[in-house]
Amino acid sequence: MKIGPLNLSWGKKSTEGLSIEQVMRRFEAAYAPVSGIAVTPENCMMSPTMTAIVTAISRRIASLPIEVMRQTEITEGEGEAKTSRVRKEVLPNHVVAKLLRAPNDWQDPVQFWLDATSYLVRYNNFYAFKSRGVTGPTRSLIPLNPAAVGIDQDVDWRVTYRAGFPGGGYQELKPGQLLHARGASRDGLHGASIVHDIREAIGLEIQAERMGAAVFGNSALPSIIFKYGEGSQGFETDEQAKQFIEDFQRAYSGKGRFSAMLLPEGIEIDTSSPVDNDKAQFVATRQYQRTVIAAAFGVPPHMVGDLSRGTFNNVEQQSLDFVVSVVLPYVRIFEAAMERSLLTDDDRNSGIIIRFNLDAILRGDFLSRQQGLNIQRQAGVINANEWRAVENMNPIADDEAGETYWSKGPSGQGATDAPPAGQDQPQPPKPANENEEGRNDAAANA
Repeated sequence: MKIGPLNLSWGKKSTEGLSIEQVMRRFEAAYAPVSGIAVTPENCMMSPTMTAIVTAISRRIASLPIEVMRQTEITEGEGEAKTSRVRKEVLPNHVVAKLLRAPNDWQDPVQFWLDATSYLVRYNNFYAFKSRGVTGPTRSLIPLNPAAVGIDQDVDWRVTYRAGFPGGGYQELKPGQLLHARGASRDGLHGASIVHDIREAIGLEIQAERMGAAVFGNSALPSIIFKYGEGSQGFETDEQAKQFIEDFQRAYSGKGRFSAMLLPEGIEIDTSSPVDNDKAQFVATRQYQRTVIAAAFGVPPHMVGDLSRGTFNNVEQQSLDFVVSVVLPYVRIFEAAMERSLLTDDDRNSGIIIRFNLDAILRGDFLSRQQGLNIQRQAGVINANEWRAVENMNPIADDEAGETYWSKGPSGQGATDAPPAGQDQPQPPKPANENEEGRNDAAANA
C-alpha cells in the first residue's frame, strides 16, 4: 500500500510514496528512547502496565450502552411561581442511534468501541471516516489508524486531513468527513500522545521484562565468566579459546545446564562478577515502573496489579475514582466528538444529545444501592417503576401505584401524597424508653 504526503505530528516530513510499514518505521525512529527500545503507540502494549491500562479503560467503555436523547425544557406556572425543569427522552429510532448500533459491516458496537478506545488511549486521537450513500446521512464509521492520518491548517484557519486508506493511496478530507476524537493537544490539532511523553518509563519496564525473561529462561542461573587460574598460561591460540567456549555452550545449554562439568586444568569460574536481583533492585524497579506509568494515565495502582497499598475499603473507593477520573473524561471526549460530527444543526438546535450510560459501572453493592434508591423513593425523587427500571425489572400498572410519587414536607412530616393503599409509610423509631402503648415509662409508673 502506498500513501501520499502525511503531515505527522512527530515531524513535518514528506512521506510521499512510502508504505504504511515504512511510515511506521519512521514513527518508531522518532519515538526511540534512551532505554534502547523504540516505544510507539503501536508497540507500547509490550509493556504489561500499558496492556492493563488499555484493557481496563476500553473494556469498561465498550460495555456501556449509548443513548441518543432529546433534552427539552418544560416550564410550569407563572410569575414568581414559574419553574422550569429538563426532561430527557430516549430516541432509539434516531438515525444516529441506528448508526451506533451497527457502525460498519465488520464490527459490532462492542468491537468498535474497544478499538476506538484503544486508539484514543494510545495515540490520544481516534479517527473514523464517515462513509455515506449517494444521499442522506452517514451509513457507516470506518476506523483509521491514527499513525496514517495527518492534519494541516492554512493561514485562513482551514483544516485539512490527509488519510491513508487500507485499500491504497491517500485522500484529502474536510473536517465534516471525519469523526475526530482527541485528548489534550499542544498545537490545537493533534492530541498529544501520553505514550510518547513517557516512552522512557515504558521502555524501562519492557527492558526489565526482557531481563527477567532472560534470567528465568536460563533457569535463573547467572552468566558464567571464566578466568585463568594462578600460574596458567592460558590457551595457545585465540582459536582454542573460542572452541572451548563453543564446546561448553553446546554441552551445557538447554537440558544439559545442570550437568556436572570438568574444567580444563588452569581454567576457573569467576564467582565475583554476577550481580544478584536483590542488589540490582529488580523487583522494586518493576513495581515502581508500574506506578509511574499508571500515574501518567491517572489509573489507580491496583488496576495494574500493584496491591502493595491496597485494602478492601480503599480499593473500592479507588475503583469509583477510576470511573470518575479516567473513564468519564474519555467518555466525554467521545460524546463531544459524536455530537459535533454526527448530529445535524437541526438536531443540536432541537436538543438532541448523545450519552454513554455510566450507571452500569457506577452501581454500588446491592445493599448500598437499595438504601440509596429508598432515600430517593421516600423523598419523592423516583416512583416505584423508576426504581424497578434501575434493577432491570418490568414496570407495574398505574393502578398498583407504579407511577405514584411520595412527597414530604421539608421536615419530613406531613406527607402531601400518602403512600398508596397497602403500602405502609415508614415510621420514625420509637424512643428507647417508650412501651408498646406509646406511653412514657415514667408516666406509666406515676
